[in-house]
Amino acid sequence: MFHNFSIGQVVFKEFPDYQIRSSDYIFFDISETRSIIPLIGKWFVRPFNDEEAKKVSVSVPSIFEGRGELIFEKNFTLTPNQVSQNILELIFFGINFSADISVNNIIIYRHGGGEYPFKFELPRDILRSDVENLLSVRLGYEIDSKNTIPLKQRFMYPKNNGGIAGDVFIHLKPNIFISKTNIKSILSEDFKNTELIVESVIRNNAIKTFEALEEEPPEFNLMISIVNKSGEILQQFPSNPFFLERNKDVTQNQVLKINTPDLWTPENPKSYLIKLELFHADSLLDISHKSISIFNFISNENSFSLNGNDFKLKGVTYVPSNNIYGSLLPYEQMEYDITLIKDAGFNTVRFLKCVPHPYYLRLCEQYGLLAFIELPINGLPSGIVQDQSFQNRCKEFLTNYITFYGHQLSLAAIGMGGGYLPEVDSHISLISNLSKIVKDRSDLVTYASFSNLDFQQIEYLDVYGIELLNLNAKDVGETITQLQNDFGPGKIIVSEAGYTVNAGGSDGYVNDYSFEAQAKYFEQLLTYSDQINLAGYFVNTMIDYRGDYASFLSGYNQENIYRIGLLDENRNTNRITYKVLYAKLNNLEKVTIPIGSKKEDAPMGFIIFGLVLAIFMGVLVNSGRKFREDASRALLRPYNFFADVRDQRIISAYQTTLLGIIIAAVSALIAANFLFFLKTSLFFEHSVLAFANPLISNVTNYLLWHPLPTLFWLTLFNIVFLVIISILVKTGSLAFRTKVYINSAYFTVIWSLIPVVLLIPVGIVLYRVLVANVANIYIYIGLVLIFIWILYRLMKGIYVLFDANPGKVFFYCILFSAVVIGGFLFYFELESSTVQYLIFTLKQFNII
Repeated sequence: MFHNFSIGQVVFKEFPDYQIRSSDYIFFDISETRSIIPLIGKWFVRPFNDEEAKKVSVSVPSIFEGRGELIFEKNFTLTPNQVSQNILELIFFGINFSADISVNNIIIYRHGGGEYPFKFELPRDILRSDVENLLSVRLGYEIDSKNTIPLKQRFMYPKNNGGIAGDVFIHLKPNIFISKTNIKSILSEDFKNTELIVESVIRNNAIKTFEALEEEPPEFNLMISIVNKSGEILQQFPSNPFFLERNKDVTQNQVLKINTPDLWTPENPKSYLIKLELFHADSLLDISHKSISIFNFISNENSFSLNGNDFKLKGVTYVPSNNIYGSLLPYEQMEYDITLIKDAGFNTVRFLKCVPHPYYLRLCEQYGLLAFIELPINGLPSGIVQDQSFQNRCKEFLTNYITFYGHQLSLAAIGMGGGYLPEVDSHISLISNLSKIVKDRSDLVTYASFSNLDFQQIEYLDVYGIELLNLNAKDVGETITQLQNDFGPGKIIVSEAGYTVNAGGSDGYVNDYSFEAQAKYFEQLLTYSDQINLAGYFVNTMIDYRGDYASFLSGYNQENIYRIGLLDENRNTNRITYKVLYAKLNNLEKVTIPIGSKKEDAPMGFIIFGLVLAIFMGVLVNSGRKFREDASRALLRPYNFFADVRDQRIISAYQTTLLGIIIAAVSALIAANFLFFLKTSLFFEHSVLAFANPLISNVTNYLLWHPLPTLFWLTLFNIVFLVIISILVKTGSLAFRTKVYINSAYFTVIWSLIPVVLLIPVGIVLYRVLVANVANIYIYIGLVLIFIWILYRLMKGIYVLFDANPGKVFFYCILFSAVVIGGFLFYFELESSTVQYLIFTLKQFNII
């Protein structure tokens, strides 16, 4: 069950019965002295620019579709004791996108943008205990192409929605409390002993001193112990008394040696529970619990190492997704997805192109999965990367990432994003600068993902990832082997290997883009990774998901579903791809993938349509000698023919119109052949994505995958286009002060395009020839030359019709075309930085 409602141009989607999992007291840091006040559930929302607008009730967390600036409001009540005896910390698990947060009409925090979690203390002096407090969030959602993370152009990114998309709650801690705890484990060289180093910061924010403190020195004691699930003390840290004055803080470092510790591994995900107790004399002031998993994960030159043993990443990418709510999932669904990943046999999960809910990392620790998280940036043009404001935003994003996620013990690595080009200096510089931030603040492994393989050494970067989409690792095997030799086998991984499905199920893997072909692709990936001793790989991806833009590679569907996962959106485990990998990863009996027989995908409609056009053209040619003479003169002696048009010699309007329809249809046939050929072109999809327009993307995707309707719609479009060109020719005559009749302009345009009808045989077989890929370059050159010839004929017809200087007509025609094309690109460059993304696409595919 879900609710849909709208405010203006914004449509909300909400969970009616969403519940926070406060029963996990370790994750939410709940104890005898600590508690939380959930602020989920009923909020009120209104447009920001309309204070008189009616406030609408909305459940939080929720998401909305559309752009806008909204005010979210929530009333909450505090007791006098809660205000005076506690530190109140407001925590958001996800706001998308920028927000100003205020309490009782006083702005206290500004969120610069991005869906990462954040928290801050509520100033005690603005809180009320006598009346309700008002929490307001002014949320603005608009993704652009230069400054936001993620950016507007997002190739195969999950659907991005605005809203307060995560839990909101107040965390109450006593006035004298353990404000920060960093736990670090240092294993001995033989991994049989470990030292737990606990760095604790204790703060004294008491409003006034206790009576006991007025008579004696404020002496405190921090007791740290390892306990089991029932609370029994297994081992205790040594402790020393310390003094702490009011409004001060002090750092305590305590070390405990553990002999033969239980080391965390994916096969044995054991953890320890650390209990921290703060005392003043015999009075217990604060209690906090921390879960710690003891393991050592590093990237060596020859391999990854986990607890001193060679470790191979058998990973899968994961995008939190729901067919209704996008990334907004309940805790039960999060846990179910993680169990699916674990049961499939993977030992690592990479949260791809998204900001994961913090609870995912808690689940990874419990179920035995190493977690890789990353900045959700991909495919960055040089001009945007070089912009200082974008670099600062990346650094801010990454710093907040480390601050909030760094204590999650299953976190093994942080990525700098993907789609990088090693030959672009600005990319290398950004990766190095971001990796340095990670190294300065943590011991985590750093990685980045590259779409080209001309790697170069990058300072502070540990692991170099190779992106493969519909490309077998074996096809670039020599390059991978060379990279392993140059950088070390432990530094090179396949960071994402994906295979899109648009053909559905078939009778075998010889049919490209079928589920059987996908299963064979991943089977070969796993086999080849063992053969070349690859340090690790990530299968892309676990579950199908939806995006904002249509994926050409995944076929046409109105919901923009990316069919690339091992499982569908409903998590059904009956796909052959899942069965094959499940068997292979769990060392079960091999699942046979049928070979099948190759199915021809060339549409018969092209042949039939072309033959019908040939018949109609034959009928038209044989309709009379006058038409044959006109056609011959228009094709071979165009100057004389256009002079006759100018002089109003008799030319059949009926035959001209039929010829125009045939020309429009032949042009549509040629275009439809090319579109159907480009339906699985990664370059073409990136080029269309550069415009960052979902409508253009969806319309193009429809035309790519529906060849017969495409013939009709393109024919109709071409007819309208011919009429528009005729009107423009008529209008252009005014600039030359020449009287031109509209029928003369119309005849000139149609008859100048008569060479198009010669392409009917080409249109019948063009797709089959393109698929054979034996003479594609010559086809492109030939069609370009014919296009130039037709343009020349059109301009020649115009200058004859205008009785004007040819050079002048050529100049103005070229100028007009340049203005139209330039204006189109200029608009999209201002709107979406399209030109920069087009240039980057050309570099990405080694065209420039």
